[in-house]
Amino acid sequence: MASKTGIVTAPRLNLRSTPATEKPPIAGLARGTSVEILEIVRDWYRVRTQHGTGYVHGDYLRLIDDDPAVGFLHEREALRTAPLPPAAAERISPQPGFSSVEKKLAGSWNRQGGLLTTLSDLLGIDPAVAVAVLYVESGGRGFGADSRMIIRFENHVFWRRWGVSAPERFHAHFRFNASKSWQGHGFRATPDGAWESFHGKQSGEWRVFEFARQLAEPEAMQSISMGGPQIMGFNHSAIGYESVGEMFDRFQADIRYHILGLFDFLKGPGTTSPMLEALRREKFEDFASRYNGPGQAAIYGERIATYYERFRALRG
Repeated sequence: MASKTGIVTAPRLNLRSTPATEKPPIAGLARGTSVEILEIVRDWYRVRTQHGTGYVHGDYLRLIDDDPAVGFLHEREALRTAPLPPAAAERISPQPGFSSVEKKLAGSWNRQGGLLTTLSDLLGIDPAVAVAVLYVESGGRGFGADSRMIIRFENHVFWRRWGVSAPERFHAHFRFNASKSWQGHGFRATPDGAWESFHGKQSGEWRVFEFARQLAEPEAMQSISMGGPQIMGFNHSAIGYESVGEMFDRFQADIRYHILGLFDFLKGPGTTSPMLEALRREKFEDFASRYNGPGQAAIYGERIATYYERFRALRG
C-alpha cells in the first residue's frame, strides 16, 4: 500500500496497543491530529503518531491521498504484462467434493490469479477480496464462446446518446418502456418487421449492437456494457481512456483490461477512494453501498463476504 496520511475526525480517538478495545488506550488523539498509516488490520489501522506506534479504529480517520496523480492501473506496464495465471504452486486443484461455486472460484483463480496477486499487492488488499469482488461483479467471465467480449446493448442509453437527434430512425428499429427505461427493450431490423427481444443471448446483443454501430458508431459503443465487469462505454473517461473506441479495443483484446478496468473504476486516478478503502478494511457492505447502491448493499455485501471466506478456505 502506498504511504498514506490520516486525519482524526473524532473529538478524541483512542490509540491502542492492539487492534481491540480490551486493554486501556495508550493515548488519546485530538480531532485534526495527523497520523501516518502503516498497515490495515480489518477495521483498524496501525499508525505512527507523536505518542508512538499503535492502532486506531478506521471509522474515525479521514484519509489523505499522498499522490493524487498516480494514474490508472491499465497504464502500468507491470500490470499489463503480469502473468495472468498464478504460479503452479499457487493453483487450486479441483476436488470431487467442490460445490459449483467453489469450482468457479478455483477456475477464476487458476486463470487470473497471477494478475490478481500483483494487483492486490499494489492496492493493499487481500487477493481473496479481489477474487470475491471480481466474481460477484463480473461472474468471472469476460468472453463468450465465440471469443467476443460479453456485452449488453442498452436501448434507452442509445436513445439518449443518439436517438433524440434522429427519433424517427430510432423508433423504427428500437423500443423501450418509457416509464421504466431499462425494461421492454425490443429490436427489429426493418421498420415493418416484427419486434423481438434480444437480451439474454450474446448473439442477439451483438447483432443489435452491430446494427446500431452502422447508424452511429461511438454512440453505439457508449451504449453497451463491456466485458466481465460490464462497465458502460460512456464511462470510458472514468477508467482512464481518451475515447470509447480505445476502451472497446482494449477490452476486446485481453481479459486483463476487464480486470484492470473494474479496479480502475473502483479506485479512480488517485491512490485511493472510499470504495477501495472499504475493501482494504473488508467492510463489504460499505463497499456494496457505494458500488451497487444502498438498496442492494446488504445483498451484495453478504455475497462478497461469502465468496471471500469460501475462497480463503480453498487456499487453506
